[in-house]
Amino acid sequence: MTQNTPRVHAQTLAELNHCVWTARRDAACQRLSDIIERENWPEDRDRRAQLYDSCLMLVAEALEATTKSTLVLSNPKQALADKPLIHFLKMLDQLLKMLKLLAEHVGSVMNEAGLLSEMLGVETYTILQTTCDDFEQHEQMAQQVLQSTMKIGLEMVQRNTDIRRQSFSVEDTRRYDKALEEYKRHYQ
Repeated sequence: MTQNTPRVHAQTLAELNHCVWTARRDAACQRLSDIIERENWPEDRDRRAQLYDSCLMLVAEALEATTKSTLVLSNPKQALADKPLIHFLKMLDQLLKMLKLLAEHVGSVMNEAGLLSEMLGVETYTILQTTCDDFEQHEQMAQQVLQSTMKIGLEMVQRNTDIRRQSFSVEDTRRYDKALEEYKRHYQ
């Protein structure tokens, strides 16, 4: 009969790369902030939709990096510290998707005017077209919410990074700094 010996937890690749995932997340969030904090969004709806797509990609990168680097098994406290940040990133994702839909809807109504007018009738199309102003105003208001939310979010990211860095070794810190610079270049 063999005696049950406790299993020793081995470091996983995610744990070894905790500092690199953190750097990836930080670089993605910084680039996202740079895009979002612009004072004037482009007038062109298609260009705005492209910017929203870029922002959505960065949020997905930050969310993936945060999720992968959460050390649930070796540091349950870190997992708790990551929850609000994960919630924030998911909320940003939804807000950006809404902004993109608003921009695309108005663009579709304008670009397909002839077809929509023919299919819906001139009177119904005219009513639909008048709602575009409302959609554009809602998009502008949502952009302001996005900008103010991002400022709060950057504070969350920085505090989370500060907490994570407390557990970094000297080598982890070196790897974080190097990865941060590389990811910043990548996201530019």
